Amino acid sequence: MVNDNIEAYESWEIDPTPRDALHLYSKAIPVDVTLTTAGTAQNLVTIDTTRPSQNIATNPSFETGNPPTGYTLVGSAISQSTTVARNGTNSILVNPDNAATGEGFYITTPTMGRNVSRRKYLVVSVYLNDNAGSGNGARIVIADSSGTTIANGNTITLAASWQRSYASIDLATRDPATYRIYVVTSAQHNTNFYADAFQIEILEQSVPTDYFDGSTAINCAWRGTAHASESYRRKGLVQIRGYTLHTTGDIYIIEDQTASSTIGRFVRAGTDFWEDNIHIKSNINFINVNSGETPRVYGVIRGVHYGQLA
Repeated sequence: MVNDNIEAYESWEIDPTPRDALHLYSKAIPVDVTLTTAGTAQNLVTIDTTRPSQNIATNPSFETGNPPTGYTLVGSAISQSTTVARNGTNSILVNPDNAATGEGFYITTPTMGRNVSRRKYLVVSVYLNDNAGSGNGARIVIADSSGTTIANGNTITLAASWQRSYASIDLATRDPATYRIYVVTSAQHNTNFYADAFQIEILEQSVPTDYFDGSTAINCAWRGTAHASESYRRKGLVQIRGYTLHTTGDIYIIEDQTASSTIGRFVRAGTDFWEDNIHIKSNINFINVNSGETPRVYGVIRGVHYGQLA
């Protein structure tokens, strides 16, 4: 049956409110994309709906100090390692004592609790890897200030690949307190393992956001010294309102669709081209004109970081 509700057209395109329409271009991001495969259309940029967040961990990819600054060993030896790393150059190497369950390291959070805003969950996460495939277990744990467990994260079966363990608690009914965040063995064993991409957030949801620190992406920044301070991820472009670009090869380019020889604006190689006062809902897409070519398109995209999400 055909839906004849004509009012549905309002969701097909962005129709900004007067306030949104008058908002100045508040953010610009560089783009530099070379077509991956000739004859296959590719996005130059997409709308960014990633949620903003703050990573409270001050040395989250273990780049500072040996052993890494801010972390305390428990039933193990810990050190900085370059053997494997998920983010940055280093990870933390844990050598368990093989005397009990729960050997690894921990960090203590700032005081938090009874959060009256929408952001009420303490959510912690870490990526784990043993670079061997031992099959032994490790996980992240939330404990009180004396080390008593409040919440266990999912147990990771250690392998030669990075896997994420996370845990959360609801702060809404808890008195202000500090917490210990442990990364430890889930059962007694003597397998060395690595941890990286450590994250402590306060969120509206009980699952972590994608890992970030001040060095991971264009909308991320450190609050102070790199790899020695908290970091945050700002909103990306939720509306694209203009661009200035250059292409090294002949292309077809289109907004909010997939480019082809019949759908797209033709732009000749070596051309600077631009658009202003537009409202792009989802993406800018391009494809090569000449067989076998993989053009490079680069320049700047302008837009705003708030308003209607795509």
